Formats: sequence, C-alpha cells, structure tokens
Amino acid sequence: MSWSRLRRIVQIVLLVAFVGLTIGGLGLGSSWAFSSLFSRLDPLVGLSAALASRAFIAFWAAALLTVVLSIALGRVWCGWICPLGTLIELAPLPALLRSKISPRWRLGKYVTLAVVLGAAIVGNLGPMILDPVTIIARPLQELARPFVGNDAVGLGIGATLGRGAVHTVAFLSLIPLVLVIALSLAEHRAWCRDVCPLGGLLGVLSKLPGVRRVVDAETCTGCARCAKACPTDAIARKGGFESSSAECIVCLRCLDACPAGANAFGAAPPKLLAPAYQPARRDALIAVGATGLGVVAVVLPIERADADILRPPSTTPARLAELCVRCGACYSACPTGSLRPSVSFATEAGPWTPMLDERPAHCTMNCNRCAVPCPTDAIHTPTQSERIALGLGVRAEIDKTRCRAWANNHACMQCQSTCPISGALVGVERPANLPSRRGGPPVEVPVVNTELCVGCNQCAPSCAMTPAAIGSPLPKYDPGTIRPQMPPPGVTGMPGSSGSSKRTPTTE
Repeated sequence: MSWSRLRRIVQIVLLVAFVGLTIGGLGLGSSWAFSSLFSRLDPLVGLSAALASRAFIAFWAAALLTVVLSIALGRVWCGWICPLGTLIELAPLPALLRSKISPRWRLGKYVTLAVVLGAAIVGNLGPMILDPVTIIARPLQELARPFVGNDAVGLGIGATLGRGAVHTVAFLSLIPLVLVIALSLAEHRAWCRDVCPLGGLLGVLSKLPGVRRVVDAETCTGCARCAKACPTDAIARKGGFESSSAECIVCLRCLDACPAGANAFGAAPPKLLAPAYQPARRDALIAVGATGLGVVAVVLPIERADADILRPPSTTPARLAELCVRCGACYSACPTGSLRPSVSFATEAGPWTPMLDERPAHCTMNCNRCAVPCPTDAIHTPTQSERIALGLGVRAEIDKTRCRAWANNHACMQCQSTCPISGALVGVERPANLPSRRGGPPVEVPVVNTELCVGCNQCAPSCAMTPAAIGSPLPKYDPGTIRPQMPPPGVTGMPGSSGSSKRTPTTE
C-alpha cells in the first residue's frame, strides 16, 4: 500500500470520527464532553483563550499533544488529522490559477495568526471564526440539528427545509466553509497554504528540530517529480529540491513519486523557508501593517446591544468575549435546541457566540449542559457552592420529622400543588407501619423524584410549616426554639403569599 493511500484512509476515518463526535452529541446531555474533542486538540484555541483570559486553561492538556506532535513530526495535523483539510482535498475543484499565485501570499497565514493572537491579547476572540475546526463544526451542527438529537423534528429532508426547521443561521454558517473550499479554485489547498491561522502556528512549531523530509543528493536524479506531486509547493526546484518544514504537511506524496527513492523522513535540522520563499523587507512591512489593521478592525469600539440578546447560564458577554472560541460545541449539548450562534456584530461578545433563542424551544431549568463540552470554560462549569447559589444540581428535600403528612398523618400535599414540574413531587400512600401521633387510615405523603426535580424551591413557600419542611436545601433550624406552625381552621392561604394569614404556634 502506498503512503498516499494510507494517509487518505486515515484522513477519511478521522473525518468520519469528527462528524460522529460533532453531531453525536446533539441532545445527549452532560455526559457527552467528547463532542468538542477536535477543538480541545486545537492549540490555537487553547493559546488564544489563555491570552484573552490571562489564565491557564485546562484545555491545554489535550492541545499539548498536537504541539508535541507538530514539533516532532511537522505539520502532521494539517496533512492527516484536520477535518477541514481533508474536506478540501476531497472536493474535486481544479486549481485554475496555480501557476499565477505569488509565493509571498504564504505570509498570509502568519498575518491571520498574528491578528488572532493580537486580538486575544487585548481580550477579543472574534477572529477565532477563522479557526479551521470552528469553520467546519458550526454548519455541521446547525444542519444536523433538525434530524438528530432530542429536538429533531422527525421529518424528511425536503419537509424539514420546507417547514423552516433548519435555522437561518445554519445557512449563514455555511458561507465561510464554502468560501474556504472555493479558494482551491485559485490553488490547491490555498486555505491551508495562505490563510489558515492554525496552519501558521503549526508552521512555526515545525521550524524547530525534529523528523523532517531529507533528500539524498547522491541518489536524486533531478526529475522534479517530488516537486510536482507536493500539494503545497513546499519543495523548491532550486537548491537540491529541499523542502520548507513550515510548508510541508507530511503528506508523503514525494515518497511515492520519487522513482529513485531519494526522499526520506528522518532527524534533520529544519529548513526555515525554501530559497524561493524568502520574504523581502517590503513583504515583512506589509505583513506587519496588515496585522495591525486587522487587530484594530477587530477591537474598534462598537455599539453594545447585549441587552437584546439572551445568553446561556453561567456566563456573561464579557466572559464570552474573552474565552469563547466560536467552536459551537455548546450548541450540540443543548437538549432543547435553544442555543444558537449570534450573528450580531454590535455586542461585546461579538458574532458567533452562543445566545438563547427562546422561540423554537426553551432553556431547561437546572441544566447547564452547554458548559460540559466547552473547551475553554467560556460557559462556566460552576463549583458546588456556585451550583447551590444558582440552583443547579440541587434537589428538594423533605424533613419527615416535621412534615404534616409524614410526621402527623395529616392530609396536606400543598407542596405538590405548586410544583411546576409534572412528576417531580408525587404523593404516595403513607406506609402503614410508620409510627404516627394521629390515628386514622394512612394519608398520601410527598416524595421527591430526584430524576425530575430541578431545585426551583417553589414548593417551600406553600409548606404549612415554619420554617418549611420541604425545600432545596432545607433551612437550618433549632428544634428547641422553633416549633411547627399550623394554619388555623378556615385559612387557605400559603405562607409567603398575599392571601396568607398570620399563624400562631401550635403543639400537637
């Protein structure tokens, strides 16, 4: 099997894995953190988020694998792993202008990299819409949502499109992907060679010593077949057919193309740039100027309109501006499909940050599943104390020693009447063998269904006891100084409501 065929098999397998992980997490809930696996392996995401937040992010634990791989073997990510690069290669588009594109355009990826990192330094991650994983993940999630997950409409493709089940944002998110693929009409993998900021970052890492392409000068016949086969024109036709380690994506086509076997990969000092690609001073000044203009364009003061946009729980517009890398992983985790990317430029967080669209669905109480796959904690995963303060992960509890039904066999169940979640608070027959200070047949007693209870605490105000014998969490009290309070005959109001009457302590 040739190296090219082996690489293509690996590319397709990883592309299928990326698609499966991305859309497989739609509506699966808090246990599906792997939907953002490729974003977590993206070092540009981790580096930019760390610069914007001025803090170390645990995301780097996964991204460091890509960093080490790039230093050791070069731009293997671009040639073997990147789902966008694979999709570009699979698109059958002819390179119409390949011979007319100047090599100096290759500096473009370093300009975009500088714009992304420069904006991150000043606390803005808007340019992360250029991240390759983000470009392909966003439309994939949005287009797949009506057919996969808890909020799938269950219609055919034609009916789904006809009924507007595919959100307009899904089609807008396709524009960057289509433009990236269309760049191949200019030259093969033009995005990877000239624009991609992640490619620029990995190109810088590939300039360090490691396993790189080497040419045996004694065996080489000068046929130039390796240069013709190279998809990124990384091999210089002058100077012994040496290659630029920053441009080589380790596709190994040169190995298959060389009839003399003069090409190999081994430990060798890297070649920073092939002779034909050496930038002149003017090119460097142009690159610096373009970088400055790009950063200024991103961070220019704009009108804030955040009041018109609902954001997911556990985050703020400022936090999204500093940490959100526009990967879209939170959209796939939302069980109701209410999270959508914002397309507004007039906000602090910027476009393609998550917002709540309450019209097609609603944000479920006590959910916060969108925080689980977030690779940079832009949507915060609360600590235990924060979860209690927010009402997340808290369940109602019943003090059976003070509850009227449990402790006194008194028919009550007022708490069930105010519970907003059907089935979260149910009445069951009181066990007959439970000791009681009241006679008579057993009555219904309240039982909390922990699978459905969201800890909203709406049951507490309706409790006839003071303090309430049910709530989340239960109020602390001293049984020696506080006694249960029962409503006097004829009082129907609930504690805390406008119709409640003053209660006096009673002892049973």
